Amino acid sequence: MDRAIGIADQPTDDDDRRLRKRVLVIASYILIVGALQLPALSQGLPLSWFVAATMPLVTAINLIVLARTRRFERYVKVLILTVFAFSAVIEVSLGGLAGSSAAVVFAFLGPVFALLGLGPRHATAWFVAFMAVVIGVIIIDPIVSSRIPPQPYPLRLVWYAANLGVPLGITFALLRYTDVRRRRAEARSQELLTNAIPPSIAVRLQHGEERIAESYPETTVLFADLAGFTPWARRTDPARVVGFLDELFTRFDELAADAGVEKIKTIGDEYMAVAGAPEPRADHAPAAIGLARGMFGALDEARGRLDGPLQLRIGLASGPLVGGVIGRQRILFDLWGDTVNIASRMQSSGVPGRIHVAQSTRSLLGDAYAFEEREPVEVKGLGPMTTYLLAESVRA
Repeated sequence: MDRAIGIADQPTDDDDRRLRKRVLVIASYILIVGALQLPALSQGLPLSWFVAATMPLVTAINLIVLARTRRFERYVKVLILTVFAFSAVIEVSLGGLAGSSAAVVFAFLGPVFALLGLGPRHATAWFVAFMAVVIGVIIIDPIVSSRIPPQPYPLRLVWYAANLGVPLGITFALLRYTDVRRRRAEARSQELLTNAIPPSIAVRLQHGEERIAESYPETTVLFADLAGFTPWARRTDPARVVGFLDELFTRFDELAADAGVEKIKTIGDEYMAVAGAPEPRADHAPAAIGLARGMFGALDEARGRLDGPLQLRIGLASGPLVGGVIGRQRILFDLWGDTVNIASRMQSSGVPGRIHVAQSTRSLLGDAYAFEEREPVEVKGLGPMTTYLLAESVRA
């Protein structure tokens, strides 16, 4: 059975296209079986025998050609024309619109098949063709209905059930399938977008804002870097390096989310985050230093499986900055300002295994933590600055 319905499958097909192909192949098998029942259902009217003989033959030949050539688009077009032609013939053979219980509705499967197999751009033309078939049937109905008596009432009820239920049921199934796929795609798109930029910024972009730039007066920026990473990566298998960074940074992301701190980006083995932007918070400095301390614990867990003495060097600075979205193809929420530059300098001039903070962050933390004052650190464009190393927590 799998081979019978998979005759149009190609190795390059994705799951969605393979499913669409198989549905339309199954449709041909159903048409063959349905046509064979027509003489019995129509009480042996002459044209019904013609349909029962030719429709399965045409459909079977179409399937055979598809199996040999794999030309799916050609197959779909022949299938649509078959549905159009034989729906009109059935309409005539059973005595017109009233006698056939609106068999022409079955022709609506034509544009449905086009939508499923050829895509929305081509489906519109096939819908116009369906309307032309309907108009043609209406025009000839007075002639046909006057020459062929209507079917018995019970039989007409059966035809109504088939002619309305089958096309509309298939249409509903297609709409439901399309909507489910659309919702999944939207959810995936939303997930990817919020992984790239903060959720609040993502919502603004989805609502149509094209240029997003904000000033954030109270923030704490964190930079973390792996000391000793470059020589270790040089002598280590690339897959292991990437696997380690993926594991470690995934854990950093979890810690940042738990702390209410926004990850901004990673550059190589450097990790950047901010507290207080894009969502303001009064305790941005304690939140950032709480994340920093948690990152050391995450590294201890991951480092147990390594053969290299990697250590974290973390720098923090607090103050105002500007944030915004840049790029069109690969969008990024980024930060700019002296606070960012100072935090980066705190990291690069820090001590492996320690948290290095600027005076701005030290002032906000007050007596909650003990610090060791360092010699002034030169910050590009800002001159020498007094900085501090976190000693230990004063409060449990």
